[in-house]
Amino acid sequence: MSDVQHSPNVSACELRAVVMFIDIEGFSRIVGKKDPETIFAELRSCLSRISAIVESHGGRVNKTLGNGLLCYFAANETQTAPQTDAQLSQLVESALRSAIAIQHDWVSEFLRSVPTQQGETLKKWHALPLRIGLNAGRVYWGNGSIDPSRSEYTVVGETVNLAKRLEGSADIFKVLVSPAAKAILDESSLPLDFGLGVVWGRRFLQIKHQTGLFEAWECNPFGSDPELLKAALRLMRTGNKRASSRVPWLCDVPLQVTLKSGIVARVVDFSEAGFCLEFENPYTRKEQFEATLSTGRADWNKVLALKGLSQVGCDVRWVEKVGEKHWHGIAFVGFPQEQARALSDLLIQFNNRSHEEI
Repeated sequence: MSDVQHSPNVSACELRAVVMFIDIEGFSRIVGKKDPETIFAELRSCLSRISAIVESHGGRVNKTLGNGLLCYFAANETQTAPQTDAQLSQLVESALRSAIAIQHDWVSEFLRSVPTQQGETLKKWHALPLRIGLNAGRVYWGNGSIDPSRSEYTVVGETVNLAKRLEGSADIFKVLVSPAAKAILDESSLPLDFGLGVVWGRRFLQIKHQTGLFEAWECNPFGSDPELLKAALRLMRTGNKRASSRVPWLCDVPLQVTLKSGIVARVVDFSEAGFCLEFENPYTRKEQFEATLSTGRADWNKVLALKGLSQVGCDVRWVEKVGEKHWHGIAFVGFPQEQARALSDLLIQFNNRSHEEI
């Protein structure tokens, strides 16, 4: 932290900065399973680990937000000269490198087993997955304390608000980047993979206070090692009885949907809320269609049909081009929650059986 944070005589100012929100996904689901002392001890451990990486890249951890952090990267707040484009480019690079390092560190920790005193092997609690949102632009920096005897400097403004919304829309283990921050990277001489195998994908989102679809860029820190990400996603679900509507399961069985027109799409992942489907050609957002689910096994297809889970109504929520294919975020339509949950449970069983049979 800069010493200026503790000075009551520093005037508020406008800065060009990079704002990053980090959230621990699933924290609230485990809170009720532990005593308060343990919860806060482990939470401090998690946030301290993240903070150290942010600060090692020149960032500032501005405040904790329950089980998340607000961080920003900016030049010295007291300097009077305007920041140059080159300075802002350097800040974006530093912020994104820190986000990539955080996700890599988190996944490495996630996959590390810890022996207990009883000799059992358990996974560390604080390896819950992270979501990160990043934006660049003008912010207002100043003392936000309502207590005149205290100084609590923070950043506010639309740049901050959008960074928070991007974090809320980000996938776990990924970094969702605003078009403003991505444009700054594009104009720099930096290799977009950062020499780390980073893969970029474009996403279109519904963002609060934004008209129409909002374009954002997803940074996948594990583009050069997809098996590492896949292992983390699978391990994250160890012990879960069902997928949550928030966190999708990767589909490890040959699951596909067939439309009435005969068009076939691969199921990339699934949850209680819907699918990610891979089509050759894109469909438009809000387009709806009926689809028939099938696997590569006749016995599993029979189970789906007997349970009344083979026919689903689909509503297209987002579309993203991935390589030569088009991925579609699909929400179930006319499919009761009980059926959606039953379908999710059944597909998880298929996934687990496929692993046992390898």
